[in-house]
Amino acid sequence: MLTRLWQGICRAGTIALVSAVAAVGMGEAPAPPTTADPKAWEGLTPEQIAAVKQGEMVILQEDQSTTGEQKRFIRCAMVFDQPIEKAWALIGQTERQDEYLPGLEKCELVKREGNWDQVDFHVKIFFVKINYRVKHERDPERYYQWWNLDPSYDNDLAHLEGYWQFYAMDDGRTLGRYGTKLVVARFIPESIQEYLTKNDLPKNLDAVRKWINSKGAWHK
Repeated sequence: MLTRLWQGICRAGTIALVSAVAAVGMGEAPAPPTTADPKAWEGLTPEQIAAVKQGEMVILQEDQSTTGEQKRFIRCAMVFDQPIEKAWALIGQTERQDEYLPGLEKCELVKREGNWDQVDFHVKIFFVKINYRVKHERDPERYYQWWNLDPSYDNDLAHLEGYWQFYAMDDGRTLGRYGTKLVVARFIPESIQEYLTKNDLPKNLDAVRKWINSKGAWHK
């Protein structure tokens, strides 16, 4: 009887040890960033923060132009009516942007490995066609995605970089902080640059919000 009892204790101890080792090896998934982080609302006034929480989209523009080059750093704060895990999964499907972005004629996945991908974009604004390739990279633990032009491609944009940073909200929604810097090629008129930054971008961001809020069902 004592022998059986001792064997049972040994088995239980072994199972507990294996379980503990597995838990240590796997590690707990890090908690997502939340809007309790002051960085979530960085650059926004209390009035703008209240507006974002009510569902408005707040866009901040900073002119970083130099002689002969038009460059703007544009940031945006907006809320998605989806939990952070769902919003993050959708924003990572970069090759689906032609389903919802109004000015994007077509985009094609070139390559995907691990937490990065390359996507070709084909945009038409008025009579001008703009083609470029972007490399997206993702940090799942931080819910942070960023992108740059692929320098190996013959891009019609002189410069492009940007990011999405997601924060979980207490009510189950997701705060999205967006930023981008854009410089069009010299042969493209400045009027196109103005359109991209002042008109096209807000429409595109609203389309992103509609697409994520619909769990990827909404199309342009």
